[in-house]
Amino acid sequence: MSIILSFIPLFVMIAIVVLVVRKISSKGASTNSPAQPVRLFFQFAFTLGLFITFNVGIAGLLGKVLGASQDVVSDQSSLASNLAFVVVSGPLLAWLLLWLKKSIAGNPLDATGFVPTFFATLAAIISLLVFLFAAISTSNDLLEGAATAGNTSARAIVWGIALAAVLRVSNAVIPKDDFRIQYFVGSLITAIAAIVGLIKILSNLIAAILSQPIFAGAQSPAMLSTGNNTFDGFVILAFAGALWFYYWIKNANTKSSETMWLLYVLVAGVGGSLVLGLTSLTVTIYKLLVWFIGNPETQVLAEYFEGAPTGAASAIVGLLAWWYHKSLLPVESSRSETQRIYEYLVAAISLVASTVGISIIIVAIIDSLSRSVIVGDNLINTLIGAATVILVSGPVWIRFWNRIQSFAKDFPDQELTSPIRRVYLFLIFGVGGIAAVVSLITIVFQIFDGILSSNFGSNTLNEMRFALGILISTGIVAGYHWEIYRHEKDVDVAFGTPTKSVLLVGPVDNEFVNQLKLATGAQVTIWQRTDAGDMSWPSEKVIELVQQTDGEQLLVVLSSTGVTAIPVTH
Repeated sequence: MSIILSFIPLFVMIAIVVLVVRKISSKGASTNSPAQPVRLFFQFAFTLGLFITFNVGIAGLLGKVLGASQDVVSDQSSLASNLAFVVVSGPLLAWLLLWLKKSIAGNPLDATGFVPTFFATLAAIISLLVFLFAAISTSNDLLEGAATAGNTSARAIVWGIALAAVLRVSNAVIPKDDFRIQYFVGSLITAIAAIVGLIKILSNLIAAILSQPIFAGAQSPAMLSTGNNTFDGFVILAFAGALWFYYWIKNANTKSSETMWLLYVLVAGVGGSLVLGLTSLTVTIYKLLVWFIGNPETQVLAEYFEGAPTGAASAIVGLLAWWYHKSLLPVESSRSETQRIYEYLVAAISLVASTVGISIIIVAIIDSLSRSVIVGDNLINTLIGAATVILVSGPVWIRFWNRIQSFAKDFPDQELTSPIRRVYLFLIFGVGGIAAVVSLITIVFQIFDGILSSNFGSNTLNEMRFALGILISTGIVAGYHWEIYRHEKDVDVAFGTPTKSVLLVGPVDNEFVNQLKLATGAQVTIWQRTDAGDMSWPSEKVIELVQQTDGEQLLVVLSSTGVTAIPVTH
């Protein structure tokens, strides 16, 4: 009896919440109300909160069942919290989902726009992350011979089901083009996880090879990694690879003409993997050079090269990922903006790395003149590190920049007028110039500080070495690109063309709206006519009107007599 009575405050709270939400929903029933976005925000935010707490509670209870012999009795507070999550969140979530279904059926616009897309994407990504890590952890526990994996396996089961439910419901309700962003976020998450798994596998393979007596001699047993790490890598790669195939191959990579696809491939794919590959390759070559011609911190081969297999594997995987994403970019007979963005992006990444290497060399030279030692390393190792950075990144920049400049020389009307080139020049000499000015201020401050404190001398030069290194290297880079811009500043560059804006007045048809966007490249907004009845949009006629009608802003009205396109302004 006491248990039943203890739930009375809970039921009262649920009733109050339901009454409040029903009151708000009745006030916000008008689709034209300016308060509708606020209502939708709290409506979807409340749904997401209940979704998370309900799944946490269900996973906790299922974990108790799967691991009942261990922790049902010992952790009563956890059991109580999970029961509270389920009892409170379950009924409210079910009622709220029914309310959402009814609301969207009455006004389909409630399922479009930023608010529903944001919360649906957030729910899908949270479910993906929890499921992925729980599934990997459960598999590892089972491979290690754990007697039970109650909590992790319960999370994997519950959040896996939750992920499938979110994807199914969201794809059925939210316009597909709006919900595609979650496929790109999911592709990035699963790609990173798959890269980690592949690096683990390759690093263990490289460690096993290097541990052979022909390479390591008597020290070979110390370099051999444990087999568990290899199994971990296979588990991560298996789960992440399967999910990546679904998110990227089956969904995100199906429309290579959209801006989101290009942004993902260039920034996350080409840019991210190139940074990983160049950084890991630099570190690997540096360790090799220090071992043979520098001063390694230990003479024990196994200890010194302990992290080398991971660095080499990261370089291989990073460069493979860069090559894969590069191959996705369209190959055209003429130089396209996509190809131009790719070349300037690679040139910028390699230039930044080379500039860092030049700065380190300058710091080392000044350091030797002031007869000091750079903290954490000696002079020869510092010079080797800087030379390695330039050795790896410099040729990449030279190759791509020479290619860019050859196009600028042979086809100046196309290359010099490109906004991509102008943005690149602005960023390089702008950021480099700011860094140079900040370094100059630091140097002047240290000079005056040394003079006023009567300590000006070699110690002051030593304190200025980092600022001097940045000033000289970034000054050279900024000056070089400023000189290029000075010769091109009179060239007219068009930063984008005006986009036609179209306002549709008629029945709501999201598929037609997406078709019109793809066919005309216009920004399309639709207002629903309350007297639309059985009218439907003649898609081909509307697309033809939008393409042929002059004006940057168009009002397209569908009536019983046909379609009318009116140029407007506001």
